Amino acid sequence: MEYGFVPLFTGGSGRSGTTILLNLLKSHPQVHSSMPREIKYLTSRYGLVDINFGRPLSIEENLPSKRNNLRAKIFDKLGNSKKDFFIRNLNSKWWNEVGKKGKPRGLTQGISKEELVIAIANFEKSFTEDRMRASQALFYELSAAQIRKEDIKYFADSTPTNMMQANYLYKLFPNAKFVNMIRDGRDAALSVSKEKWGPDDPHQALYWWANRIVKAHRALLEVRDKDQLQMRVEDLIVNNRQEEYQKFLTFLEIEDHEDTRAYFESDLLPKYMSQGVWEKEVKDPDLYEKKYEKILKNLAAKGIEIAKFY
Repeated sequence: MEYGFVPLFTGGSGRSGTTILLNLLKSHPQVHSSMPREIKYLTSRYGLVDINFGRPLSIEENLPSKRNNLRAKIFDKLGNSKKDFFIRNLNSKWWNEVGKKGKPRGLTQGISKEELVIAIANFEKSFTEDRMRASQALFYELSAAQIRKEDIKYFADSTPTNMMQANYLYKLFPNAKFVNMIRDGRDAALSVSKEKWGPDDPHQALYWWANRIVKAHRALLEVRDKDQLQMRVEDLIVNNRQEEYQKFLTFLEIEDHEDTRAYFESDLLPKYMSQGVWEKEVKDPDLYEKKYEKILKNLAAKGIEIAKFY
């Protein structure tokens, strides 16, 4: 199973700079960014992580998700195999769904239907004998089908929840690298509240952010230090630009490139940060600030230090 590239997973709480980092990485000739940007078939319910290791109830973030988790376990016991749900989703919503702008989004962006069918057939042939090896081979086959250039060192995906399940991804792909992006919780929570997939109240989104920070921290404890990098988006874009830029190049053991440097200097600028917007947009900003201060203290008590830059 030699494809010549290493899985590179970027992630974070959501709205924390994972896409920004992937856009920076994809400008480098040795990095291929996944299409779609977020590979749903890895960490989603019935994804490869689920069918190999199960999906712990603790990973769920709301009551409906917990119900679906329990329902999935019952289905599995009744003989409705998770593998069957996996293949069904791979052929449907993970293959093609309508994106934010009304355009197709999914694996259809990077591979042909014929390539998908062949990969699934290979997966089914070897799944019963060795499901983990079959899962690894499927990932590499689908990923390799997207790559059109030579000398690609990394295949990068930016699904935020990668970090929450980094321990399982690491078991599937022992050579993988992980970059955990962290953003000030006040800014991240406000941004999340404007999306359809998270809490619509910034105050509630603060706790949602903290919950993901904790789960990512615990999962990454099982990843060797040399295979993970923690980055603050504020450092990369505002505070320590050159140092952070060099830090991720060093971590990935790749040389600086003119295209990557040009993107960094023109597109990753402080004016695009939206830092501190919550002070004007959040209802009762003083209370919001107090909640955040308390959350940071609780995180510190768990051994998670999140610097407060402003």
